Amino acid sequence: MNMLIRFAILLNLLRQEQAKNDSIDLERLKAPFSRRYRVLPHDMGFRNHVPNYRYLSFIELNVTGWLYQILKQQGKGGLSLNWIISMQEMVYLKEVKFLDKLTVTSTLEGWDDKYLYFQHHFYVKNKLMAIGLTKFILVNKKGKQSPEVLGLQGEQLTEVISTWNANQTAIKSQ
Repeated sequence: MNMLIRFAILLNLLRQEQAKNDSIDLERLKAPFSRRYRVLPHDMGFRNHVPNYRYLSFIELNVTGWLYQILKQQGKGGLSLNWIISMQEMVYLKEVKFLDKLTVTSTLEGWDDKYLYFQHHFYVKNKLMAIGLTKFILVNKKGKQSPEVLGLQGEQLTEVISTWNANQTAIKSQ
């Protein structure tokens, strides 16, 4: 329930921040999207820290916020396109505890003809707590959409994403 409330607050803040310039460029697409969250009781696991699955909830909020902002700037309607996680990986460095102020920064890392790739950094008091990678596919009422729908042409992958994809391919081929 709290994630729905956070989602509603996020959408309201995005509407307030909406840029007056409707054109979108690569620099704006790749600009980090950051939000702050307070770790509340429902975010806690039984071991007195944020459990693995809650990190994914924060990622979902950030990616939804990023996509909403981009679609509004392009004049396509903030909720005209959705996404589905295809792959994810997390590296946990330190525990995030109750009432910590968590800053989540999500950055578009690259894309290919089918997927968008994001990198997520989780900070408490400017200390890096975790890093995540996610691979998303875009969808709407017509079905799957390529990143071209956002104006992302061709393929742009970093070495990290290429290695990550090669690992996934190797796992699938077993």
